[in-house]
Amino acid sequence: MLLCPLLILAHRVSYLHCFIHCIRPGFLSQRRGLLGSVVYVMVTLAWTGLLFCGSHYLTGSWDFLSATHGVILTVPDLTPNVGLFWYFFTEAFEHFRVFFLCVFQINAFLYVLPLSFRFSEHPVFLAYVLLSLMALFKSYPSVGDLALPLSLLPLWSHTFRYLRYTLVVLCMFLMTSVLCPVFWYLWIHAGSANANFFFATTLAYSLAQVFLVSDVMYSFLVHRYDLCHGLPRVDSHGHTIALALR
Repeated sequence: MLLCPLLILAHRVSYLHCFIHCIRPGFLSQRRGLLGSVVYVMVTLAWTGLLFCGSHYLTGSWDFLSATHGVILTVPDLTPNVGLFWYFFTEAFEHFRVFFLCVFQINAFLYVLPLSFRFSEHPVFLAYVLLSLMALFKSYPSVGDLALPLSLLPLWSHTFRYLRYTLVVLCMFLMTSVLCPVFWYLWIHAGSANANFFFATTLAYSLAQVFLVSDVMYSFLVHRYDLCHGLPRVDSHGHTIALALR
């Protein structure tokens, strides 16, 4: 999923290199940017193939693929976690498993292309959004998966004034952080609760992630619109005012 923002970043770096070195912009710079993107893809595929071949050489078989990438794609282990997969596939009928497995897995990649087109000029922000979606739609997520996108949030602190659901998101994260271990203990150790209690908190945790990433995207887009076109502002008396830069 992160290949798209990295490709966009490589293309922009190549274009910037042409501009800095006074190379005439136009077809030549675009061609060089495209060449840089192709080289990046080839290097990525080469290193990936080298790692696979090295793993095959060390283990003597290709079984490591089913034990690593295969586990993520097929979801054979339904141990409860903070994700969405385990409860659904525990309740789903076995003959529908392949269909819903494809739906769940495709859902993780469904947003890559539209988001890449929309945020093509902002590859770092695109990487943040895709990291948030990866933390949300992983087969076996953990609380630590959210740490990386959260650590990137201060990069766009100038857009926080446009956030709408800050209090809701903070309360949901706080509530789920407290209730998840409580319901886990009541379900697994005390035996006085069932799986629905724990899954409800994990569902609220996932919903908080959805609210967070959607609100950050909204604030980012509104900030860009405000810079280009301006937003109507009112004073303390409710009258519309116009800002003038001096």
